Formats: sequence, structure tokens, C-alpha cells
Amino acid sequence: MSDNDFQKIMHLSERELALGHLDYARELVVNLCAHLSDEQARIKLVSSKTTPMGIVRHLIVAVEQFWFRYILTGGARADDWANDADDDPDWDVDGLSLQALIDTYNATCAESNSLIGNVDFSATAVHEWQGAFVSLRWIVLHMIHETAQHCGHLDILVEQIEESLQK
Repeated sequence: MSDNDFQKIMHLSERELALGHLDYARELVVNLCAHLSDEQARIKLVSSKTTPMGIVRHLIVAVEQFWFRYILTGGARADDWANDADDDPDWDVDGLSLQALIDTYNATCAESNSLIGNVDFSATAVHEWQGAFVSLRWIVLHMIHETAQHCGHLDILVEQIEESLQK
């Protein structure tokens, strides 16, 4: 980071900094998947359902849509959030393409930004499981954490997939 860049961010508001960090983490998700084929993005390297495609789908359904569309605005929950037969259907990627998921992720992030709009960071919504109020500030910070955490997972998976292709 140059001195000029550092000076620019020193004067940003809390909101601008937080939303900038969230957008940066979202961009990392897309960039990490940029060179994967559908087949590569379905490779399962751990015992859970975690795959690069699964991470993107989870970020769409259980992260962006859940927190912004459902918790913040009280909108409808995604149909594939959970069901009796499967605790984690948001990780299932059968019949999906990586490009379609990336396109949906980008559109979902744009929708989330629109839902955030000019809502005050102190505005609250009810978290149904906890019965507690959470502020938009808390939701955005949680989203940065959640997205960055999954970026780390994605980074490791992509590195392992790329290394396996070089052998």
C-alpha cells in the first residue's frame, strides 16, 4: 500500500471502511475461483461437503441471503436453506456450474449492498435463533469475518487443486 493509498483510507468513515473490507473479501472469492473449471471446483479434499463451488453456494445462501435478505430486511428465506433430510443443502452443487454460481454470487452481493443502502449502522433486526437484536454494524462485521474465513478455506483448496494438476 502506497503512502497515498494509506492517506486516502485514513479519512474514510467507519461505514466506508467496513463495507470496503466486505467488498474486498467478496472480490477475493470471485478471483480465487477465476481459473477453476467446473470439475476442479467440485473436487472434495476434506471429509465435509466443502468444495470451492460449495463455498460459493454457502456464501450465497447461508451468508449473504440469510443475513441481509432474511435477518436485516425480514425477507423470505431461501428454499434450500435447510430441510429435514439434509442439514447443509446450501453446500450441494449437483447440476450447477461454477460460472452460474459466481454470477449468482455477484448478483446476490449487489442485492445485499442495495438492501444495506443507507440503513444506519445502529439499526437493529431480530436474530430468530437467539431472539436477540443485532445491529447492521454487527451484521456487516460478521459478514466480513464469515467471508474472509471462507476465503481462507477457498485459498487453501484452490492451492491444493492447482498443485495436484502440476504433478
